[in-house]
Amino acid sequence: MSVTIDQVEKFIGQYVKEEYGRTVGKVLTAFTDITGEVEAIEVAVNDSALEKIGSERIKLTPDGLVIVPEWKVKALSAENKLDRVRKRLRAIEELYRKGSIPVHAYEDMKRKLESGFDKVKGEVKEVKESLKRRANDLEYQITRLERDISNLMMLYMSNEVSEVSYKAAIDYLKDARSRCIEEKKDIEKHVSLISKLESEASDVHHMPVHDEEKAPVTEPAEGPIQVQIMET
Repeated sequence: MSVTIDQVEKFIGQYVKEEYGRTVGKVLTAFTDITGEVEAIEVAVNDSALEKIGSERIKLTPDGLVIVPEWKVKALSAENKLDRVRKRLRAIEELYRKGSIPVHAYEDMKRKLESGFDKVKGEVKEVKESLKRRANDLEYQITRLERDISNLMMLYMSNEVSEVSYKAAIDYLKDARSRCIEEKKDIEKHVSLISKLESEASDVHHMPVHDEEKAPVTEPAEGPIQVQIMET
């Protein structure tokens, strides 16, 4: 769903977060088309770098403006394409099985869908690889955060760090770990769904259609044979 400058304007100059609650940076400006629909926003990340974020990653929620991770945008797009191909393949197979469409129409439509499916599979492969890379990065972050938590707990238990300092740091570390775990689980969920949709589409794609499965083509009924009796 598109957003307009009127909806985004109040967030300019404010810090914006991503879906898992991490602060991305401060919104500096918005780029719009002639109708006022937002095409992208510019965000200052860590006060040292600028990032231009496209409208496909911008979401308005009751809590404000939220940035959707790039991997999720790609995953949702892949899921949508796979689901559409799967449904269309199932539809033409069912129509052909019932004898509702002629063979030439079936073959033409299936050929086009197969070509589209091959293209989608190439895109899906790239998406799954990017999800795997992000999941690995998160696994590394989780491991590192757990080490930091363990080390801080040791320092606190040995009275080398005050309770005030400990509480301030441990809460941040545990919160960061929870966010990483949440995102990693979300990635795993999307990977599973993509694999399921791809498998189902492939099953339909390779489904044989036997002649005996197709409904017979009905011929026009012939009228009764007229028999003329000749008198002798």
